Amino acid sequence: MAEAAHTELTTTRYRGFVRKDEEWPEDSEQYKAGCDIENRKRPPPDEVPGDVFDRQRVIPGFDQGLMERQDCLVLGAGGIGQNVALTLARLGVRRITLVDNDLYVASNLTRQCLGSIRDVGKRKVDVAKAGLESSHNLRSEIVAVHCDAILEWGTVVELARQSTVVFNAIDSGVMWDFCVNSLCKELGLPLCAGQSFGWKFMTELYTGKVDEVCAFCYDSVSSTFATNEKAITRPGGVLDRLQVSCAGSCAGVEEVRRFLTSDRQFRCHEGQLLNEILAGALQSVGGQLMLEWSKVLQFLQAFQQDMVTRLLPGQISKLHSLGFIPQPKHAETRFVGSWVCPCLSCAVTMVSQWSGLLTAPQVEEGVPETLMPQSITFNLDAGMTGEEQLGYELGVLGMTLDRQERRFCRDASAGSCRVCAAARRRRTEEALFVGAKEVALAPVQGEVYQLPQSWSCSSDLSELLARRSHPTVAVPALPAWDWRPENLVPSRKPTEEWPLELWTMPLMKVPQRSSSSTAPSALRGLASGVRSALVKVKGQWFRLKGCGNRDEGFPMAKVGNKGEASIRGSCFKHTAYTEVRMNDLVAEVLQKAGLDCANQSLGCYWYRPEPSWPLPEIDRYCGVFQTSGNARLGDHLIGGILALLPHVLEPMEKELTQCILRGRGSDESELLETCDLVSCALPTADCVDVALDGRQPPSSSELEPAVPQAFQGLWDDLREKVEASSLLWLAWRLGWECGETLRALHDAEISWGTYADSMGIHCNAHINNFVVKGPCGLSGGAKTFLAALDFDMAFTRQNFVPEALSQSSFLDSFDAILAFEESMGMKMVLAGSDFASTGVANAKAPESHRLMEMALRDTMVAAYTAALEKQTDPHPLTEERQRVSYDLIKLALCLTTHVEG
Repeated sequence: MAEAAHTELTTTRYRGFVRKDEEWPEDSEQYKAGCDIENRKRPPPDEVPGDVFDRQRVIPGFDQGLMERQDCLVLGAGGIGQNVALTLARLGVRRITLVDNDLYVASNLTRQCLGSIRDVGKRKVDVAKAGLESSHNLRSEIVAVHCDAILEWGTVVELARQSTVVFNAIDSGVMWDFCVNSLCKELGLPLCAGQSFGWKFMTELYTGKVDEVCAFCYDSVSSTFATNEKAITRPGGVLDRLQVSCAGSCAGVEEVRRFLTSDRQFRCHEGQLLNEILAGALQSVGGQLMLEWSKVLQFLQAFQQDMVTRLLPGQISKLHSLGFIPQPKHAETRFVGSWVCPCLSCAVTMVSQWSGLLTAPQVEEGVPETLMPQSITFNLDAGMTGEEQLGYELGVLGMTLDRQERRFCRDASAGSCRVCAAARRRRTEEALFVGAKEVALAPVQGEVYQLPQSWSCSSDLSELLARRSHPTVAVPALPAWDWRPENLVPSRKPTEEWPLELWTMPLMKVPQRSSSSTAPSALRGLASGVRSALVKVKGQWFRLKGCGNRDEGFPMAKVGNKGEASIRGSCFKHTAYTEVRMNDLVAEVLQKAGLDCANQSLGCYWYRPEPSWPLPEIDRYCGVFQTSGNARLGDHLIGGILALLPHVLEPMEKELTQCILRGRGSDESELLETCDLVSCALPTADCVDVALDGRQPPSSSELEPAVPQAFQGLWDDLREKVEASSLLWLAWRLGWECGETLRALHDAEISWGTYADSMGIHCNAHINNFVVKGPCGLSGGAKTFLAALDFDMAFTRQNFVPEALSQSSFLDSFDAILAFEESMGMKMVLAGSDFASTGVANAKAPESHRLMEMALRDTMVAAYTAALEKQTDPHPLTEERQRVSYDLIKLALCLTTHVEG
C-alpha cells in the first residue's frame, strides 16, 4: 500500500532545518571514499515516507519552512498569473490570493493552464482556484477575489497588507504599475512583475526595501501624461485632439474633464479626486486652458505632478479607488498574440527570481551574497536572454558587459526617485517612534505558547515567600498570587493574530553578522531597551519582551543587596504570565476610559535551556505583543523637549517668573524646583496661557551631531513650520493623560506594580512606561498621544497577598501602594525627581531655560493632579492642537534617537 502524503511536517519534525552545502572533513571515511556527490555532501535527515516536500527540503540552502510561511498575492489570473499560482502551489506556500475581474473565454485555453473547455464563461479567479484545488494544490490556502483592481483598489491594499510578496500580472498601463510599485515600497513587500508577447517575455524583481531600487527609479511616467513638446504638437497629438474635443481657443473645467475621461491616452474615471487634481492643474494656468502648446504642456505637467504626489508611499494605501489615473488604450492580445511557452516561462522565472531572493542569506559584511538580476528578458526565437544578446553585440565591438552595466534587485535606489524618497521619509518619521538601532533575531529551539482560554491564580504562599528570601538567586518577588494559564500546551496551529514569522519558532537576539543573523529565516528588528526588540511583520509592529540581553544571550548579573545573581535579558515564567494576563485586563480598563494600552497580548516564548547558560534551572521566557511603538515619554519625549527649548524659545525670564509665582499662589521671590513643591504637597502652576516668544530652530547642519544624519532632512522640513507656542499646551496634555491613565487603573483596583524585594523598591508607575504614539500608522484606537505598557509586575487588589510584602517596607497595604504610585511614583517623576523611578533619566534643560523647564514641569504636574482628581479639562484636545503638537514631538524625538528606551 502506498504511503499517505504528508504536507505539514515542517513545523514539527523539520522545524528550523535547512540543509547546508558543506563537504565532509578531509580525514573522514566519506571524503576518502571518492568524489561522488554522495561523498561530497553531508546527507539530509532520514526521509519520512510520504513527505511531499522531501526533494525540496534536501536542496542545500532551500528553506522549506520559510517557503511555507509565505502569503502570495497574485494580481491577474491570466496566462501569467495562473502559471505563477500553479508554481507557488507546488512550492507549498501558505496562501495564494488571486485577483482578477475577467471571465474565461475560449481563446484563453491555450495559455491559461488551470481551466478547461467546460470553464468558458466562468470567472477567471474561480476557474483558477478550482483548477488548483482539483489537481495542483498540495497544502496552500487558495483565495479567489473577483474585483476590478483599479476601481476597488482598497481591496487590493488590504490583501497586500496580509501578504509577503506581490506578483503583478495585470496589464493596465504605466500608472497601474506605478501604483503597485508604490504600495509595495510603502509596505516593504517584494514585487515581481512579468509580461509576455509574441516570442518574448520579461520579468522584473524588486525587494521593496526602502534603500533598494524600485520599478520607477529609472523609468518615468511622463509619456503617459504627454509632458513634452513633441507629444503635444505632433499631428494627432494632444493639442490636435483637444482642439477637436473643445472646438474653441480655450477650455474650461467641463471641457477638460470631458477630454480626460474620453481621450484614448487618458481615459480617467470621473470622481472627486480627478476633480481636485484637475482644478489645481487649471489653476496653474490661470483657471482656463488656452489651446496653445506651451499652456497645454504647463497644464499637463501640473496635472502629472499633483497626481503622482497622491500616489506616493504614505498616500497610496489611503485610496479606495484608482479610477482617476490615466489608463491609455493599448493593443489587445489579439493584435500581438500570446501562447503558452512565453506565459509559462515568464511565470516560472518570476517565481524563481523571488525564491532565490527569499532563500538567499540576508547580508554578509554589507554585500548581498546572491545578486539577483533586476530584470530578465528572453527571446524564445533568438534562443538567448536580452542580457546575453547585449553582451554578444558589445563583444563584437570589442567591449565587455561588466557589473556596473548590469542592474540587480538589491542595487541602491536612485537619489532622484520620488517613490523611494517618499518611502524613506515615511521610514525616517516612523523610526522616531519605534527606534533606529537594528538588531538581528534568529529562530531558536523552544516552544511557542498562545493565549490560554482561561486563567486562574495560584495559592502557594511558600512559593512567593521563597522568591523573596532565596539566598543565591534574585527574581522579581511580586506580592501577589501568580497567574496560571489553564491547559497551556505548546501551540501547533497559529491563530490569525500570530504572524507565522513570529509563531513558528521562538526568536532571540543574536550578534549582527553572525551566521544565524544572515540566515534567510532571520528577521531584522529594532532594539527596545536592553532586553527586548520590536519587529515589523505585514505592516504591524510586534514587541518581543525578553528576547535576549542586547545580543549576548542571557548572561548572569549580581543584582541583589546580598550578592544574589539574576538572569539578564529574559522574562521569568511568573512575570511573563503576569504581563500577558494583566496587559489584557489593563487594555479593557483603559479602552472604557477612552485611553490606549500600547500592547496587545499574543502569548509568550519558552527558550529551551542550553548547556552554556548560567542558572539553567531558571526558565527563560519572552512575552509577545502587538505594539503601538517604543519612544518613551520620559527619556525620549520630555528629554527631547528639554533639549529643544533653547532652539525654539527665547528665555523670557520675567514673564515666566511672574506666571509661575502667580500660578503657585506664592509671593516669594525665590522659585522652588517643581519636585521640591511636590514633595511638600504644594500646588504647581498651570502656565498654558503664557504667550511664548518663539524662534525658528537652526538648521540640522548647525546642530550636528545633535541631529543624526538620518533625521536631518526631517528636521529641516519641520523647522520651517513648527509652532513653539504650543509647547505648554503639549506639556499639559501629557500630564493630563498620565493622570487619566493612573486614575483609570486605580479605580479598577489595579496597581501598575509597586513593592520592595531584595533588589530594592520597584515602581512601574512612571513616565517611561508610556510610549508616544506616532501619527504614521502607529496610533491606537483613542485620540491620545500616549499609550501605557509594561505590566509585568502589575496586580489587582483581588490577587494581592499582604503576607508576601517585605516586613521592612512602608508599602504595607494595597492602599499604601496606590498612594505611593500617585504621589512618589508618577507625580514625582513628572516633577523631575528620579527618587521613585526604576527607569527614567530625567534630563535637565540648559541653564538658560531653567525657568521654561520649571513652567513645563509645573504644568505637567498641575494637569496630572487635575486629571487624577477627575476635574474638567480646561485645555481640551482639538485636531489643530494635535496636528501642531506632532511637529514639536517629532523635533524633540530627533534629539533623543541615541537614547536606549
